[in-house]
Amino acid sequence: MTSLERLLAAADCRPTDRPARLAWFVEDALADATVSKAASKGPVVLADVPNPFGLALRRGIDLNKALKDDPSVGGAVLDELVDEVRKTISDGLDGGADGIFYRLHGATPRHCSPMQYGGYYLERDRELLSEQPSSVLKVLFIAAEDEPYVDFVSDLPAQVFAWDVALTNITAADVRAARQGAVASSDPTSEICLVIGKERYLDTLERPESE
Repeated sequence: MTSLERLLAAADCRPTDRPARLAWFVEDALADATVSKAASKGPVVLADVPNPFGLALRRGIDLNKALKDDPSVGGAVLDELVDEVRKTISDGLDGGADGIFYRLHGATPRHCSPMQYGGYYLERDRELLSEQPSSVLKVLFIAAEDEPYVDFVSDLPAQVFAWDVALTNITAADVRAARQGAVASSDPTSEICLVIGKERYLDTLERPESE
């Protein structure tokens, strides 16, 4: 199997010749110019795409306040961010990426109440993901450190649902209770092993079973 074949098979919950691994080289938790790569010969490249709320965080924009203070002005700011994310996706795919690594920020008590995320941002994330055809591999990464709203985002259109087990203490079984399909995490029962950070990624390559 090629890297892409292996990753697509794992994303479809089909057997693979060896475990599929996905590595995210983190330089900045909110950077928008990095890529994610599958760790194999001829690596798969996914365009790293922060969602609109993630872009706002990176730029110090308080979207919740802007939308509350003046919905028309705040809505215009959100629309601009959505358009920018749409362009980032398009540019990444046009540039040869095999898919997208969509980092969903905001679906956590640290940033939004359930009403805020569900009312302001959920459908915008759904819109951006839905615009991509099924032939585009979409990895949905829930960027959260505390009790992410898994139930809220469990039906967003992506082949793979990913998160950081160490930060969230959420297991693959927890996610599967809310969502069908492939998951990517450090939980050994995941269809895809997600490794975050260069040092942790390089450590997996020292193991004989690594690709």
